[in-house]
Amino acid sequence: MKRNNRINRTALSLAIAALGLGAARAEGPTISGSVDLGYSYNFNGLDASAYRAFDANANSINLQYAEMVVTGKTASDVGYRVDVGYGNDAGVVSFFDGSGNDQINLQQAFLTFTCPITKGTITAGKFVTPFGAEVIEAKDNYNISRGLLFTNAIPLVHTGAKLDKGFMDGKYNVTAGVVNGWDVSADNNKGKTFLAQAAINTLPKISVIVGGAYGPEVASPEFTTPGTGSTEKFSRGLVDAIVKYTPTDKLTLLANADWGVEEGAAFEPTASDDTTANWAGVALYANYLFSDTLSGTLRYENFDDEGSRLLTPGTPHQSLNSYTATLQYKMKDVTYRLEFRQDQSSDKVFTDADGAADDVQSTLGAQVLFAF
Repeated sequence: MKRNNRINRTALSLAIAALGLGAARAEGPTISGSVDLGYSYNFNGLDASAYRAFDANANSINLQYAEMVVTGKTASDVGYRVDVGYGNDAGVVSFFDGSGNDQINLQQAFLTFTCPITKGTITAGKFVTPFGAEVIEAKDNYNISRGLLFTNAIPLVHTGAKLDKGFMDGKYNVTAGVVNGWDVSADNNKGKTFLAQAAINTLPKISVIVGGAYGPEVASPEFTTPGTGSTEKFSRGLVDAIVKYTPTDKLTLLANADWGVEEGAAFEPTASDDTTANWAGVALYANYLFSDTLSGTLRYENFDDEGSRLLTPGTPHQSLNSYTATLQYKMKDVTYRLEFRQDQSSDKVFTDADGAADDVQSTLGAQVLFAF
């Protein structure tokens, strides 16, 4: 009898253990974040740097971004992520997405789950754009300042849903999505914007990402006054391409190209609703690791704004060139950066300390980053 009892208890224990192994377990929540402090000096003698978004405040010590990220997964295998930020960068992002120029911003809030048909990952909610070589968080970029392409050529965030599907052990990945538009939480017209992207990682040292977006992005007359217009007349398109090449363990080369078009958006003296604006840009990066703690990055950008859609109204075909050199010293949790940047324009759109028009702007930046 005692032997039978021991057998029964052993069988019961094994059954309970098997149930425990088969059941999904919740993960998290896990909390991470970063704090970004910055200072920028404008050699033109101004307190604001033109054509800058995240580092526009000059001659001032700024709390650029204090961000907290909460991630996890439920027992039913549904993932979640919430990013909340405070500071100057939060105000910039909230201004772009139309929620107001506040110091607090809900950067991301989304759920992820497996698509029952494709077995890919569905992301639904508010999420950062898949386009561009740079991101909102400075700690994940090579430079202090965001480049011309990140500030002007692409969206920052989307609200909607997307599907990501990988093939051949991650060598190929495709993304497709439908969202309300560029940097908006609530849609401002009847149309939707479609996203698509493909990533190729077949070679050990080279990766290629090509994607794009298309859809109406302004409050069209049809939306504000039914029967007076069509959202198709205000459609915006984007093509984004990124190539990353790591010839050695110490050197990383990165290239990003963007081309955009928007119907009825050109700002010219004779502009009409049928005027089309185009913009195009390229960014080149070279990052070199001098040691485990010291690195340097050179960045060159060219951005052409045909139709004055994004830069200075009334200056058609304006072109900007930007040259940036950044030195970084990284410890375990703290990163220090020093940066010099010069922007040059085809038109005299900058201003010097005396109020005279100039075609050059130079800045010096310093940054301290803490990540946890």
